[in-house]
Amino acid sequence: MADNRKYYYLKLKEGFFESEEIKILESMKDGYIYSNILLKLYLRSLRNEGRLMYRNVIPYTPEILATLVGHQVGTVEKALEIFRNLELIEILDNGAIYMMDIQNFIGQSSTEADRQRAYYNRVKGEKALLQIPENGAEPMAALQGDLPAETKPEGKSKKAISNYSTDFEEFWSIYPRKVDKAQAYKKYKARLEDGFSHEQLLKAAKNYADQCRRDRTEDKYIKHGKTFLGESTPFLDYLPKNVPTACTETTNDDENPFRKE
Repeated sequence: MADNRKYYYLKLKEGFFESEEIKILESMKDGYIYSNILLKLYLRSLRNEGRLMYRNVIPYTPEILATLVGHQVGTVEKALEIFRNLELIEILDNGAIYMMDIQNFIGQSSTEADRQRAYYNRVKGEKALLQIPENGAEPMAALQGDLPAETKPEGKSKKAISNYSTDFEEFWSIYPRKVDKAQAYKKYKARLEDGFSHEQLLKAAKNYADQCRRDRTEDKYIKHGKTFLGESTPFLDYLPKNVPTACTETTNDDENPFRKE
């Protein structure tokens, strides 16, 4: 008799426990318990591709999760708080929990970046729908084409997320604060026109994100992307000093050689 059941599994890379987030997590008091809870949440979310919501309508409370993962409620509450600070999960206003790294471990696509991009847009789409006013007006994100195709109102133009380049989407997936994406993209393109490379901007974003995680910087103190990529080039502080940047000639050390006149 044929076995028609679906099986779900988690594919962890060999360096999973060497990642900065997991090392920080396990260095804490009860860190190995938190690591155990995280893996159990990953596994429980597989059936819904990283989203935790019972039957898609009932939020998982800490009390319910404590029963499911086999740990005390207080421990689960603390673990969820830490996971949020490390950006391992995002909890929406409707109680849905998204495991933010899950697309690195499941599914198939042409690239991991494609999977991660599609997943972030799914999260963004649900968040936008939660912001629909009571009068039924459509949220701005839907009107601007920011939602993935499956969540856009019927009859609206299905603008692809190709409003942004693939390189910028890679930059944005790493940048630690997701605010005002359109303006950040304008600044990103302007810096490319100045002569900076995508690799330099990506490296700067990664270094800045790493610093924010190490310092546990509150979200409100993290620079907006448009500021990080602004004309005053603050991102240069997060590039190695001995690496050539966009311009190599300068006559005054106090002047910024990358700023357009």
